[in-house]
Amino acid sequence: MKKNNNCFFVLCAAALCFCAFSGSARAERVVSLMPSYTEIIYELGAGGDLVGVTNFCNWPPAALKVEKTGDYLRPNVEKIYSLKPDVVFAGAWAAENSSKQLSGMGIKVVQLPEEKKIADIFTTIRLIAAELGRKARGGKLIKELSASAGAALPAGRKKVYLEVDSGGWTTGGDSFLSDALALAGGKNIFGGEKKGYFQASWEEVLLLDPEAVILLSGTKEEFLARPMAKGLAAVKNGLIITSLDRDAFSRPGPRIFGEIKKLRGLLYGKK
Repeated sequence: MKKNNNCFFVLCAAALCFCAFSGSARAERVVSLMPSYTEIIYELGAGGDLVGVTNFCNWPPAALKVEKTGDYLRPNVEKIYSLKPDVVFAGAWAAENSSKQLSGMGIKVVQLPEEKKIADIFTTIRLIAAELGRKARGGKLIKELSASAGAALPAGRKKVYLEVDSGGWTTGGDSFLSDALALAGGKNIFGGEKKGYFQASWEEVLLLDPEAVILLSGTKEEFLARPMAKGLAAVKNGLIITSLDRDAFSRPGPRIFGEIKKLRGLLYGKK
């Protein structure tokens, strides 16, 4: 009987050691090189682990107080190294040389794939949550966001022109924003283009005659001043939309789901 008790205590001690080891393996000093990653990390409840973020990480407000490490295309490698991070989250498509430099310095860099569909945001959440030891919270967050994006869509889809920046910069079918328009019940007039972001000509926009226009940059007045703009179906429909939150809608992070719901209401007068 005494022998069995000893075995029990040995097993308990081993279990405690394993738990302690597992806990220490979790990344506790984190650098995020994308604003969307930063927002995800805060949503996972791990904002306190951030020791470095990009110059563009402005949400939530607490992110403004975290040490800045440059932008995601040109991060400050020396600065990041000085922060002694356990892990750096970087876009696989951005700053590849910087990621290699950091890896060569012995820093763990997790390169996350580019989000081309809204569902890809869930993949990013899973990868970040796993690295931070917050799989359960990640699963809960995905469930919450999935529910908000699952509303019934209208039978007829309005043709939408999305202008992400002045000068005719828009998105093709390879951008998650094209997918966001579809989830809101719209149809990207440039969705057939196998591109992410590109510059469309004003003549093309006029020819495709969108039924709704979304401006993430510029004003309605500026848009209406363009040649022949007042003849567009979108203008006749009163659907020149300027009220979306630019950062929330243009980033592949948790806040885009609320903007999709808002856009659905603006396009069809429903919540």
